[in-house]
Amino acid sequence: MQWPDLVPVIPELILLVAACVVLLVEPFLKTEDGRGDKTAVIAIALTGLLGALVVSLALVGQDRESFAGMLVLDDWAVFFKVLFAIGAGLVILMSPGYLEAHRRHLGEFYALVLLAVVGMDLMAAARDFILLYVALELMAISSYVLAAFFRYRVRSNESSLKYFLTGSFASAIMLYGISLVYGLAGATGYAAVGQALGGRGGSAGVLLAVFLVAVGLGFKVSAAPFHMWTPDVYQGAPTPIAAFFSVGPKTAAFAAIMAAFIVAFPGAVQEWGVFFIVLSIATMLVGNLYALVQTNVKRMLAYSSIAHAGYLLTGVGAMGWAGNSYPGHGVMVYLAAYTFMNLGAFGLLAYLKTQMPHSFDYSLKQMAGLGRRSPWAAVLLSLFLLSLTGIPGTAGFIGKFYVFSGVVWADLWWLAVIGVLLSVVSAYYYLRVIIYMFFREPEEEYEVREPISGGMAASLAVSAIATVVIGILPSWLWDSVASAFNALFD
Repeated sequence: MQWPDLVPVIPELILLVAACVVLLVEPFLKTEDGRGDKTAVIAIALTGLLGALVVSLALVGQDRESFAGMLVLDDWAVFFKVLFAIGAGLVILMSPGYLEAHRRHLGEFYALVLLAVVGMDLMAAARDFILLYVALELMAISSYVLAAFFRYRVRSNESSLKYFLTGSFASAIMLYGISLVYGLAGATGYAAVGQALGGRGGSAGVLLAVFLVAVGLGFKVSAAPFHMWTPDVYQGAPTPIAAFFSVGPKTAAFAAIMAAFIVAFPGAVQEWGVFFIVLSIATMLVGNLYALVQTNVKRMLAYSSIAHAGYLLTGVGAMGWAGNSYPGHGVMVYLAAYTFMNLGAFGLLAYLKTQMPHSFDYSLKQMAGLGRRSPWAAVLLSLFLLSLTGIPGTAGFIGKFYVFSGVVWADLWWLAVIGVLLSVVSAYYYLRVIIYMFFREPEEEYEVREPISGGMAASLAVSAIATVVIGILPSWLWDSVASAFNALFD
């Protein structure tokens, strides 16, 4: 290993060092009650993310390979590294008040988030199935522990156990698929596999390997019927972690799906395109129909995240069907837009839980009257919900517009019609929350008294500004996405 091999992983090394420093500093900050001031570890974690972000931006335009081609540095990898760093930073900013209110403010929380980001970065930059699997497991193990961070609560432990068991099965299925790929191609690098299997794309062995790898990654994006863990895990996990799960691992899995399937399975492009199209229809139906009947807002957002995975899968399927990258551009725009609007929605729920840690249960009834008690919180939550619906002028509209435009471009107009109709269905459960906040009287009186913390305010402000800016001026994001996809195909 030489210095050029380390250049592509400098952002990950920064995050790794920051995570280790957090773990080393944490014991010295504890007071007699076992708590202590966590400002130092928060600053270290944010500094690590900022350092990784700055270095990633400085590496834009690079085209490097390291570790015998297992990992690359290009605009594709940089795009996702920047997105992961911003998303994790917003999660960390919204977490201290929530953790303090529940008396579980530990430095290990921030270290685990940083380690999960390292795994997500490597998933996006991987060009070898072995590295992809190792990176996925690094992300997954950190996620299992984060889901059970409130380890004295039955629901938190239950969510972690479900996540671990289903995730283990999905990882085993994916690993079996990778072993079949190696047996058929004699290699695990994406490019080498693509060259070896290019002329055998329709064979039963290749299709089985493609199917198994797709199932493993489909679990990570909460695609139906591999979505069973999602609502329970999101509901039981700490709300900032539910926000993190809804955007980080999902985005990393989509990055891996697009990079791996485009490069490694070009001979089976039609077949895996059809598979993801079928998966997208099932996922949109399950997510939207189950969200309609939810009375718990946090659980509703969990099913909503399943529906959004379905919208994204339409673009992935169209990309395979058309054999072109254009539908994938829309997927990446949607992923960026979804990161901000969904983090904002979960962030508002975390803020409300912070105000009423023992009485707030995320039910629709408790959202009633929020527009009178905390107008700014109700307005911001309405913005994020409207964006998730896909109302023009918001990031959600731009994301859906580009995804469904790519689907139409692939001559799958009927799939775009299904997506649009189910988006209309989603308006019911999003707008219902807004109606409760502004037009329903609460069954019991309560007040939102505590001032919002600086970190939470910054996280919500960035999410809101990005949701509006992407919705009004999306051209800069489209240009970044185009550059990233050109790097992937080069």
